[in-house]
Amino acid sequence: MQRPQHARHFARGAAVLAAASSLALLAGCTSAPAEGGGGSDAAGGDGKFVIGFEQPLGGQAWREMGLASLQALANSPEYKDKVEVKIVRTNDNDAAQQNAAMQNLIADGVDLILFDPASSSGADAAITQATAQGIPVIANGGPYDSDDVYVVSTDWANAGTIGADWLLENLGDDKNIAVLEGLAGVPLNEGTMPGVIETLEGGGATVVAQDTNGWNEATAQEAMSTILRSNPDVGGVYSFLTGGQGVPEAFKAAGLPFVPVVGGSGYNGEACTLAEYAPDGLTGNMVFGQPAIYAKGLEQAVALLEGEEIEKEQYFPPLEITEENAADYCLADMPNNFQLGYDFPGLDLTLDQVMEYYSGS
Repeated sequence: MQRPQHARHFARGAAVLAAASSLALLAGCTSAPAEGGGGSDAAGGDGKFVIGFEQPLGGQAWREMGLASLQALANSPEYKDKVEVKIVRTNDNDAAQQNAAMQNLIADGVDLILFDPASSSGADAAITQATAQGIPVIANGGPYDSDDVYVVSTDWANAGTIGADWLLENLGDDKNIAVLEGLAGVPLNEGTMPGVIETLEGGGATVVAQDTNGWNEATAQEAMSTILRSNPDVGGVYSFLTGGQGVPEAFKAAGLPFVPVVGGSGYNGEACTLAEYAPDGLTGNMVFGQPAIYAKGLEQAVALLEGEEIEKEQYFPPLEITEENAADYCLADMPNNFQLGYDFPGLDLTLDQVMEYYSGS
């Protein structure tokens, strides 16, 4: 576990980036309470803790894998008799929808709320309401700017610079690099990229071309292909949280030798591409947070409800897939866009367990 000194500062500038016996889903709806609610007595009449999870990008692969991991843990022998999880999905990373959905969970009588923050402050009204009613709230997946909120998150503040440091160490004589940021406007991207650029340029690299990957491998490949038409001699590529498949494929299609690449979607295609092209000279570092951080959040939620003291801010290091371990992560029988990171240290979730609940592709 890491609690970097800058964690609170980062939380102020950037936030991200089920069920046990009963599961309720509302897809893209925040105007009605989650099914199975009706107040504390109705929700928890069987003696289980009732935990709501609000997820603001329903259908996105990383988050769907996280929810599958959470559900797998909730249904495990250790948890199935003491926890019920109510999942509410909203759309488009909409902070107002998330806030309304969390207020509905409060009205439903949940004992605790987990949420993957859509913004750094957009759920303040719901959090104030929950705090007034003694309902703990845990930001799970990314940080949130509130002293009333627990945080169980990937250390996103360091994830960006881990890749930047790796690229600097692996560049050859050619220090000219291309940079693909993630999704412009999203707090995680906006809060991380300035530090990435500062690290790269401070380490001697020169950014000669810049674009976005849209957190999509096809977009990363298209953007890199465009860059290579005018900058075919770049010595390395930094692509934030996506691009480990699309960027090498752009070099291959252009008939250019591979250069060191930083990516990090955590998709199976990144690991398999790195494993496939490593013999041809591809080196890379795919830095990503495990979606199973959601399951870790559930573990901590139950501990808190059972009366244990938990750390207020918990930041965990991201995974790193390089050419040295890519073959261990590559799942040859899974599609390229299958999301890795389904387990979390100490939880021991298996792929078979998680796949029972995975609704992605």
